[in-house]
Amino acid sequence: MTEMNFRDGTNVNIRSTDSENLVEVARKIKAARESARASSNSHANAIEAINRDPNLSDQGKKEQIAALENDRAAERKTGIASEKEIIRNKISELERRLDGFVGYSSDNIMKFRDAQDRAEDITDPDKAAKVMARAIRTNDTTLAHALFRRALEERWDDARHLFAADSPAIAQIAHDIQKLHELHDASFNRAVAYM
Repeated sequence: MTEMNFRDGTNVNIRSTDSENLVEVARKIKAARESARASSNSHANAIEAINRDPNLSDQGKKEQIAALENDRAAERKTGIASEKEIIRNKISELERRLDGFVGYSSDNIMKFRDAQDRAEDITDPDKAAKVMARAIRTNDTTLAHALFRRALEERWDDARHLFAADSPAIAQIAHDIQKLHELHDASFNRAVAYM
């Protein structure tokens, strides 16, 4: 495996040692951004060639450059949209996988909805950790799962760590989803990459 390091802003850094899910997305984005850089260089060369063309009038140069700029703007929009789609698709895939741990029967879905309501009622990180410990101890995986998702949203570290210690595979998927959301929200760096 080749060494890989993808950095997008201060919060998102993906290395080849991260999960397959993150590395896959980072590779796709890196490839798209490298293609965008090549396109940008080609665009700059084309404008330079137009400006040096002695056979074109000033008006002709303006018209050709304007057409190139319109094409380039469309390419940038497409590149940004494509990158966001890569991230959204992976988030959706991982969320389906995460929800699959709860089960898909109508009974499981009803239990999970009830557990989500109970988790939503918790507003204190200490109480979340206590309820998480009890859910794990009593093997109430549905409540633990719902509370873990709430702990992720609220950044309640104690409850998250308890769940992660008990269910590392599920915690890894949730970590990947969170990191992908951060990557998706890093719009400034994405815009700069497609300039």
